[in-house]
Amino acid sequence: MRLAMVLVAAGCAQSAPAAPAATAVVTSREVTPRVVATGSVRLVAGARVDVGTRTSGVVRRLAVAQGTRVRRGDTIAALDDREAKARLASAEARVAELEASRDAADSDLARLTALRAIQGASGQQLQAAASAIAVARARVAAATADRDLAALAVDYTVVRAPIDGVVASIATHEGETVAASLSAPTFVVLIDPFRLECVALVDETDIGRVRVGDSASFTVDAYANHVFTGRVMRIAPDATIIGGVVDYEVTVRIDKSAGLLRPQMTATVTIAPTERNP
Repeated sequence: MRLAMVLVAAGCAQSAPAAPAATAVVTSREVTPRVVATGSVRLVAGARVDVGTRTSGVVRRLAVAQGTRVRRGDTIAALDDREAKARLASAEARVAELEASRDAADSDLARLTALRAIQGASGQQLQAAASAIAVARARVAAATADRDLAALAVDYTVVRAPIDGVVASIATHEGETVAASLSAPTFVVLIDPFRLECVALVDETDIGRVRVGDSASFTVDAYANHVFTGRVMRIAPDATIIGGVVDYEVTVRIDKSAGLLRPQMTATVTIAPTERNP
């Protein structure tokens, strides 16, 4: 009886259906190795400005020194403005004189028009008065333009910061005479130290694996243990050839610099190309 029960149990165990095996979908992807290149930290376009003057004169006051932080509109330097202000005063007086002549011509035309109504003035007189008014108004317009130019000349004696930034270098000093002829003389160089990017020189054998949008990271010698991150923003269409070696500039937009980076720092850049289907 016990042998029969064992045989029945064994038969039931052999006839039980097997559990279905787990399946997995296999996809093929191209694993692209990282690209390592040497680069440098640079200022973005527009983050470096040569500040000069559009008028000639003696530097009366220099309001900044190397390293001074300025905001847009702050005074960088002031030139001797006495001659410019004298010309402005003369131009304003000329405008006032011509405006008085114009007003007198207007009064003459109004008087002649009233006389014409009672046959007291001829058409020729009215025409002459109207011409005199046109001439007077033209002279006032020309004098007003001269006055505006004189006011600009006064404004140009004050050199102001065109951007927020830091004074990187100074090219003039108080008491010097500057001459603005064909080009504006440079007073100071301003940079915005927070507008930075990293530019890597990628070898021609690796450039085909780099795409805009790829993630990137880099380190600089000054902070070897700090890893800065970013993404590829631009790839130069033309090569940079140094000593027969063909490289392409790859520009990386920096996520955060934490105020640590400075222009021209040497960087070791690692670019992680995005996985692509073959």
